[in-house]
Amino acid sequence: MVTVKVSSKGQIVIPKVIREKLGIREGDELEILDFGNEIVIVPIKRNINLKGILKLEKPVKEIMEEVRKEEELEAKKWRE
Repeated sequence: MVTVKVSSKGQIVIPKVIREKLGIREGDELEILDFGNEIVIVPIKRNINLKGILKLEKPVKEIMEEVRKEEELEAKKWRE
């Protein structure tokens, strides 16, 4: 796990090791998904055409929200 600090302008620095691993470069766009008390940062690679490789019935964001809800329900069961 890597910890970063948020600057006074709301900025964070993605560590070099992670940028290199994911191929994130200056000017790349990242998508930030909000799942309540969690955020997920996903690199958007515009130069790679992967359209049609993975067939999903729903958008990834919707699937992730469903997974998060299921995890919360499971956690509630364990607490009770």
